[in-house]
Amino acid sequence: MDAYDYIKDDLAGYPFNAKYPPNYEKNGGLYHGYKNNSEETFYYDFAVQRYDLRFSYNGKEYYFLSEQDYAAQCDEHFTNEFRRFKDGNAVIEEFEIDGKKLIELIPLIEDCEPI
Repeated sequence: MDAYDYIKDDLAGYPFNAKYPPNYEKNGGLYHGYKNNSEETFYYDFAVQRYDLRFSYNGKEYYFLSEQDYAAQCDEHFTNEFRRFKDGNAVIEEFEIDGKKLIELIPLIEDCEPI
């Protein structure tokens, strides 16, 4: 079974993150219904589209691999896995930097990109 059970399809058939849904009415369509590039990158590109992820926070770079049945923190070459997570949302909810959950830090992260 696919670990990414939070991925649903909207009425037009496009996938979205049902746990952290976009709000097109409030935020418009520029970032797929999210407030900014960071939210779009984490909640949509990484968690839904399953792109690998690179971001930096406080001068340190972080890399995450997105596979069919899990996501993992890894090195910059995406070859060595350090920690596995159930899925992209689990990374967002469980991964911590300096004692803070990633979900709390997303609004502060400006340097991020799907790979």
